Amino acid sequence: MPQSPYKIGLAPNILGRAKLILGLLSLAFVILIIAGIHQGVVSGDFQRTVLQPYNQFIADIQATPSPVASLMPLPSSSASATPSPTATAVATKKPATVTQTARPVVANCISKNIREGEFASNKCYTTQDYEDLEYYLNKYTSATGSVSFYETKVNITCGNNDFHKTCDQDKKDQQANLDNIPRYRGIIQGIIARGK
Repeated sequence: MPQSPYKIGLAPNILGRAKLILGLLSLAFVILIIAGIHQGVVSGDFQRTVLQPYNQFIADIQATPSPVASLMPLPSSSASATPSPTATAVATKKPATVTQTARPVVANCISKNIREGEFASNKCYTTQDYEDLEYYLNKYTSATGSVSFYETKVNITCGNNDFHKTCDQDKKDQQANLDNIPRYRGIIQGIIARGK
């Protein structure tokens, strides 16, 4: 039977390669999604961006009051077949509006997980405290790293007469970092103490 000139076919080895490539791309995509979710969970971003809004939505749904039953009077067994003028007036009144009691607003907070070191904690902070904590943790890390850097640099520059001026400046920079470490530590500990 003659084949149609318009029929496009793939050889089995080409089709096999295409399936293999599609499978590998799918596997890589799944691994990237899993790695992204894992990173989000570890850093606390997943909690903040996915779970907290969902939990807030559920809390809002549960906090809404149920609709109030109709305020219309129920007919009694002794009521006559013809409505009285007062019954008609009651029936045409608008139902009273339901006022919701204001529930206390829970301040939004940002979770910060510090896993190692002397500041290890997993607390929730206000936006300002979170930003301050990030800033001072970076400053503290920079200062502690600079102390060891300047210690090495002082050993090199102060051991050589050609670098006498550099030696003095390196000693001043090292001392400035040493002085900043306790200050940053105190600020960080104060912010952590305010966390929830």
